[in-house]
Amino acid sequence: MAKRTQKPREKRPENPIDLETIAFQIRESYKTARANIVYSIIKKGCKKIVFTSSSKGEGKTVTSVNVAIALAQQVNTRVLIIDCDLRRPQLHNALNIDAAPGLTNFLNGEVTQEEIIRSTKVDNLKAVTYGAIPPNPSELMASGSMKDFIKSVENDFDFIIFDTPPIGVVIDSIPIIKSADGVVIVIKNDVTTYPDLKKIIGIINRNGGKILGTIINSIDTTHTRKFGRKYYYKYDYKYGYGYY
Repeated sequence: MAKRTQKPREKRPENPIDLETIAFQIRESYKTARANIVYSIIKKGCKKIVFTSSSKGEGKTVTSVNVAIALAQQVNTRVLIIDCDLRRPQLHNALNIDAAPGLTNFLNGEVTQEEIIRSTKVDNLKAVTYGAIPPNPSELMASGSMKDFIKSVENDFDFIIFDTPPIGVVIDSIPIIKSADGVVIVIKNDVTTYPDLKKIIGIINRNGGKILGTIINSIDTTHTRKFGRKYYYKYDYKYGYGYY
């Protein structure tokens, strides 16, 4: 009997922000993150960037979407964001676009590449949604078809953002990390622990990933709090950026 695929949960994440109308502090935070990422890209020759976290609920998708928006709002900058979280996909919700056809449909040979690269409401930002939740997400991410897809779109965009599953929970992200130029770790203040962070840094390093930095969200700006064994200056309303 054929294995039934699980339907995605309908819970919607926080909507992507409009960088032109949101509070000044949040807008500047994303622009600061963009500037730091761009600096790392120029310094290390990166354009394919993985966003990951230690576990679910740390704001990975909404952070990757809003950094992608910030990058796309630069002059003549073409950005593609790809939903590689085939277990709990949320990119279609965050961007308010159709989930299918998407990445899994293409990797299974059901549709063409052109059919899965969708326009968004943001100029210069295109997106690839997940399609359908497969029974074998790890195998799909490690497949030759996925590697070929990444190579085929690389020359069409200035930046490619991969929204991947939490690397502290599943191994699906590892093949993408190996294909990418750098990794950004998303941390939720007062939720992500130092042992969690140390664990995923070790996984990324062992698999040849280059850590560009961390984005810390849900920050309390009333004072500086200790995160694990490090201190971060809370310079904005909700988001911080740091290096390890």
